[in-house]
Amino acid sequence: MSDARSLTRQAEDFFSRHPGVSLMALGSGEHVESLDLAPFGMPVRYLPAERNLELAAQYLVLNQFAFGGIGVPRWVLSDLYLLPGAIGLLRCPARMLEPRARERLGLADEDLAIGAAYYAAPSLTPGLFIGVSLMSFLPGGGVGAWVKLLTLRMLRAKRLRGVAQWDNPSVRVHARLGPLRLVGRVPGGHEYGERTFVYETDVSDDARVAAAMERRLTLEPTLRVAVTDLPALGGLLDRADAGEVLHLVPPGVEAGHVLVREG
Repeated sequence: MSDARSLTRQAEDFFSRHPGVSLMALGSGEHVESLDLAPFGMPVRYLPAERNLELAAQYLVLNQFAFGGIGVPRWVLSDLYLLPGAIGLLRCPARMLEPRARERLGLADEDLAIGAAYYAAPSLTPGLFIGVSLMSFLPGGGVGAWVKLLTLRMLRAKRLRGVAQWDNPSVRVHARLGPLRLVGRVPGGHEYGERTFVYETDVSDDARVAAAMERRLTLEPTLRVAVTDLPALGGLLDRADAGEVLHLVPPGVEAGHVLVREG
């Protein structure tokens, strides 16, 4: 089976396991022609944000609920998310959401709700996007990884740079798409300081992405570093800053240790 067909089959299987879930995108109407609205053969319904204010408001509520004090402010959603780009959404009946999210939205069971969402911002470098926000309120494995991958393919991304914390479970989600190359520290600092790092994922190789999504990608780590060993983890970032090639290999974190492959 070809790499593209493998990813299509995997995507079809994901949606068959989540009946009632559909793929949508919310962003400026200006961008609709720039997007791939059938990533891996999955149809995307594009919703211009200028005419879908209630959906934008629902995204805002869920983002602030998911991320608390660092949730997106309204003006940032408008100016830096929706105006320059598009948010990938998995939409579903509200009854499918985790109870805490359904309660926060105050929707009836059959009302449509955002079940998961991912936003990656365009950058000055062609093909490179910056991961900004991933959230999921749909029970079941793989939801976060799939909304992220489908959104990146919709955006025609070739590379992704993102920010994560060593001890955050999201590292395992990010590593579902393949090895995470350590880039270094976050430009300008970060609220979570020493436990935060920048990573890069190459999403241009369908064979590697397909293998990673099916958990068939096996890369042995050469180092295992405890997520609490901040001096050692800082040393890894120093090495990455100096140009050494270091990757977190799938699943990224295991038994409280990050899995590092040198070279």
